Amino acid sequence: MKQELIEQCKQTIDKALHEALTSYSSPLVSAVKDALFDESEKLKQISQAAVSDLLNSEEFTLIMKEEMKRKLARVLISQFGGELEKSVNKLKSDPTTRAKITLAIDSVVNNLTDQNKPVVQKLIDVNIPTEKVIDFDEDVPF
Repeated sequence: MKQELIEQCKQTIDKALHEALTSYSSPLVSAVKDALFDESEKLKQISQAAVSDLLNSEEFTLIMKEEMKRKLARVLISQFGGELEKSVNKLKSDPTTRAKITLAIDSVVNNLTDQNKPVVQKLIDVNIPTEKVIDFDEDVPF
């Protein structure tokens, strides 16, 4: 009986300590906050050094430039899309221009679907500079 009472007391103490240290109003929470506050200047210096190292690294500069170009390209393309549609609609409203566009598209499609020509030759046939050929196995920048 005495052993059971001691065991019950241990369990109660364990439970009380656990609740006291993990509850919302735990003294441990405020102790950690106080400790962090006391060391806030040192934490600030460490944070500033980390940010400075990042901003001064060549890798970050390259990644930042690439991401800025990618985002700018997406914005410009999305804005340009509406303008392009307006221009195309204006051209399509003229029957002569519409016929010329249709013939040009047919010519491009026929040249690109000719199975006997290599891709680069097909691009040359439709006046696409081959130095700007995109390899679709690689990541496209936008």
